[in-house]
Amino acid sequence: MLQRIQSLFLFFSSIITLIFLYIIPVFEIESLDLFVKDFLWAKVFMLISTILSLISIFLFSNRRKQILFCSISRTQITIALILLLFVYKKEMYVKIELLLFGIPYLLLILSSYFIKKDEKTVRSSERFR
Repeated sequence: MLQRIQSLFLFFSSIITLIFLYIIPVFEIESLDLFVKDFLWAKVFMLISTILSLISIFLFSNRRKQILFCSISRTQITIALILLLFVYKKEMYVKIELLLFGIPYLLLILSSYFIKKDEKTVRSSERFR
């Protein structure tokens, strides 16, 4: 259901995460750019985050599960970032584009906020019945 704002945030989060995987370089070693797709476990966690965001779009009828999937997706992005910064970074230069990992994370936080807001609206309308 792409007409709700949280669904748009989830969709853009998944698209931006895929862009990070294949287009935006995160490390540089001897003038060679390295992408997230070059690091196995970071790629796996980013793909899981993308899939969870896309699944969460279609769970519009179950808002609690949608919030749970958003939280798990944020955790996956955090794990991928920690892996990139502390495990894979060995004699490589970190590029400034690595800071852009905050964009899908922020979009997931905003989608969780609006899902919770929807839940409050539904609960308040049920009280009037």
